[in-house]
Amino acid sequence: MTGLSAFLLSALMLVPALLIAIPVHEMGHAAAAYFQGDRSVRYFGYFTLNPRRFLEPIGVIAVFVALVGWGRRVPVQPNRISTTRQRLVHILGGPAANLLVAIAFGLILRVLHAIGIHESPTLTTGVLAYLVYAIVFLNLSLFAFQLLPIPGLDGWDVLDTIFRSRNPRFFFNASVRRREIWAGAFAVYFIGQFIGIPVLGIVMTPFYQPASLISVGECIGYGVPRFNALYPCLL
Repeated sequence: MTGLSAFLLSALMLVPALLIAIPVHEMGHAAAAYFQGDRSVRYFGYFTLNPRRFLEPIGVIAVFVALVGWGRRVPVQPNRISTTRQRLVHILGGPAANLLVAIAFGLILRVLHAIGIHESPTLTTGVLAYLVYAIVFLNLSLFAFQLLPIPGLDGWDVLDTIFRSRNPRFFFNASVRRREIWAGAFAVYFIGQFIGIPVLGIVMTPFYQPASLISVGECIGYGVPRFNALYPCLL
């Protein structure tokens, strides 16, 4: 297979992977809200795995550029999801859903490996294993990426929920400066890419590596030849 064919196939595998991983993440938030009494998520059409309900253009582009991503947030009723415990369950519902899907598809990948089918970018039965591998990876990637403590991600929302009452000014200022924080994060990422330091892989490793070991028994990564790669397996 030529370099161009490998590039196209590796990129193509990300399409079904993101059509699963992003809706699963947002559906995890919706389900966590629904089972805690917020029926509005179902009434407004968020209790679904329809990708069109959850896909967000920039979040989809991020999947192909940086192998991480996000979707449209599921709004909830504050009067229904009001206590600290309820908010934490709602926030962690998305990453938990990605982890569960990664474990489920990880079992399928282990079975394929056990019967001698391994992921391959050639047009053989290895493509099936390649697809399952991509699905496992992207769900692990969203799980770990969303747990980072950056405003707008689930990890930040966890900190906000637990600590805002102790230092409201800090969290307010961070919220107001969210764009500047993201601009700085993008700058650090691209500078790291330019000088050969995998910044994203480093910061995701504490969440990604144990989740990958649980899912498939080893720490895996993913790469699109001659374009990008993400291997959060540095510990």
